[in-house]
Amino acid sequence: MKKTLRPAWSKEQGEAGLRSFESWNRFFAARGKSEEGGASTPLTGADAARLAAARARHEAPLLGYPNVVGVAEGIRTRRGKPTGESCLTVYVTHKVPARELAVADRLPRSIGGVPIDVVAVGPIEAQAV
Repeated sequence: MKKTLRPAWSKEQGEAGLRSFESWNRFFAARGKSEEGGASTPLTGADAARLAAARARHEAPLLGYPNVVGVAEGIRTRRGKPTGESCLTVYVTHKVPARELAVADRLPRSIGGVPIDVVAVGPIEAQAV
């Protein structure tokens, strides 16, 4: 018997996810309209290369910070909405107020001239196949 995995989200989490999904759809739709050719990719050309180089150089040190579980090239979000600004997205299990962290444990706002966006994703665990 095949078991179906379903998210264990509260109603509030589900609604927040839907709002985020709708914001990203509006963001990509607007980018597609403003660029010739119709198809839209958020990171292209020199911007993508700059972010990839920053990630390659800084990913290992960033993964050494408490609660950090991943690093990726991305688009900054503010209040759940994409801003269009490229950044390194640092994924953490949970956010901790800066005042509760030692100075050495605080993620920088930018690294190598590239802004950092911190996104809480919860714990990441390998799943059996």
